[in-house]
Amino acid sequence: MVIAKNEFLQHGFKNASMRTIAKEADVGLGNIYNYFKNKNEIFLQLVSPLIDEIDEMFESHNYEENLTLEIFISQTYQEEAIAVMVNLIENFKDELKLLLFHSYGSSLQNYRDDYADSYTRVSLEFLDNMKERYPHLNTSVSEFFIHTLCSWMFTIIGEIIAHEDVTHGEIEAFMKEYVAFSTAGWKAVLKA
Repeated sequence: MVIAKNEFLQHGFKNASMRTIAKEADVGLGNIYNYFKNKNEIFLQLVSPLIDEIDEMFESHNYEENLTLEIFISQTYQEEAIAVMVNLIENFKDELKLLLFHSYGSSLQNYRDDYADSYTRVSLEFLDNMKERYPHLNTSVSEFFIHTLCSWMFTIIGEIIAHEDVTHGEIEAFMKEYVAFSTAGWKAVLKA
């Protein structure tokens, strides 16, 4: 799979060659097709651990323990959010590159947009749940604003992974700034 990953990283999904993958892996092209129907299946296998991790983050958004005003002041909550993002970026750097920059032509070429749409719906549900719990909150936030923020997450991650010389400390410092910024922003918007 390392050879396939390198081929996709060097040439993108669309221009990656199954023949080159087979040659570099020193196996027959037909043998690859015994395990994978097509190039897309290989690509999906490479990025599926990342997508599973993103899905887990996505699902945790509306967990009961997150439906609290404590998320705006809790140092523990913020440190956990920072750790999750730093780990995602550092543990899946190549997979993020594949998904964000090299997926054109694959079944995941619209992943970022699809994710933003789904996460917007989850965020709106979160606001409804928060309003139910805390009626004084201003939850009349535009869907477009939320959608833009959901999309912005991948822009931020893309910027970090595009700069390969960014250190762990710099990623962590940036994520601390980002979490502080977004927490303060949401606190102000919601009048929490």
